[in-house]
Amino acid sequence: MPRRGRHRITGPIRLIALVAALLVCAAAVAFGGTASADGSGDDRGSATEQDSGSGENSLTGSDGDDGDNRAGTDGSDNRAGTDTSENTADDGEKTGGGDTTDGRKTTEGGGPGGQNDDRAQDGAAGDEEAADEQGDDEQFPGRDQAAPPSPDDFVDITDVAPGSGPDDKGGVFAGGTFTSQCGTSDHRNSDNYQAAPGKRNGAQHVHDYIGNTTTDAFSDDDSLAAGGTSCANGDRSTFYWPVVRDLNGAGDDANADGGGKDGNVGEILTPTSAQMTLHGHPGQETEPMPQNLRMITGDAKAETNGDENVVSKWTCSGFTDRTTEKYPICPSGSDLVRILDFPSCWDGENLRSNAENEAVVFPEADGRCADGRVAVPQLRMTLTYDQPAGREFALDTFPEQQHSPRTDHGNYQSLLTGEQARTAATCINTGRAC
Repeated sequence: MPRRGRHRITGPIRLIALVAALLVCAAAVAFGGTASADGSGDDRGSATEQDSGSGENSLTGSDGDDGDNRAGTDGSDNRAGTDTSENTADDGEKTGGGDTTDGRKTTEGGGPGGQNDDRAQDGAAGDEEAADEQGDDEQFPGRDQAAPPSPDDFVDITDVAPGSGPDDKGGVFAGGTFTSQCGTSDHRNSDNYQAAPGKRNGAQHVHDYIGNTTTDAFSDDDSLAAGGTSCANGDRSTFYWPVVRDLNGAGDDANADGGGKDGNVGEILTPTSAQMTLHGHPGQETEPMPQNLRMITGDAKAETNGDENVVSKWTCSGFTDRTTEKYPICPSGSDLVRILDFPSCWDGENLRSNAENEAVVFPEADGRCADGRVAVPQLRMTLTYDQPAGREFALDTFPEQQHSPRTDHGNYQSLLTGEQARTAATCINTGRAC
């Protein structure tokens, strides 16, 4: 009986087995390498790091990232996206820190819809919020420079010499007066249709308005003419100025544009009185105020622009023979007073001043208008406040102006009717108080 032995493996079968073994080994090596690259490679941050912005390919990386950008334009890792924002695929979704293909989210732990999708979505929401903040910074610049007023911005009024103050920025009057009694505060916003027409929060600080009750970012001649007024005599003119705040108090706009977002904090103080009075010029007849003439006095960015257009005149009741560009510290029983004198020598043609035409300029030091200029009524705003003690108050300003008292300014557009304007000029020229 033949002996049983091992089956012999022929050459071709042995070759097939060897190839199969090699394929199995190659697959194992490939699987292990992929797992290492996706899950624990040293060249990537963890999912948590990437979601928080600390990984090399984080969502908050700069435009100069080393990320691969095949179809994008911003230097981020974006293969199929065309948006210029970082790590944004063509469907607008944010990635979780990895590459994007076909606009789908990918995560370190797996493919689309993997276990890190929630964190990727959280990261996307955070990025959108950061983008909004960045957009605000571009639209409303200087917010990172906001700061409270300096101690050097204050002076004891008793240390100010009598007769001080600028002598070339209005305030030399003659003849009678015409006053519009318009209250102390009709409404507030952080717009300025004269300097930033059509832009909400164009001032980045809050204005107090009296007179025309409709004034906002979108005001124009027609809308103002159709608006109501807080003035007892029917004057539809608009008068406005930046508010003063008590720094000890809490404002209701701490998280609002123009308020806390722009560095203006504290409780807004309503003036105890606000006088809007038109005056005359020494030795010159005053012509009726042109309807729709717009005027600005002062420079809201004086700390940046310099001294040329500073008109700040601060004082205290009982000490009005002394004015200063600084915030005055008033003694007990004395009120804080702001004086804003407006230019009053018109070119006879333009109703809006700009750098080219200077439609309205200040009189000479003697109060007279230079030859070729029309003397129109000189507007003086006088604002009085119950002053907080010491240095605990400040003017609203653009954030980078850091509440400098030298940035004080005011805005005016005359909407006196022809009859009202003629009456005002007659009262001034005949020495009457109207």
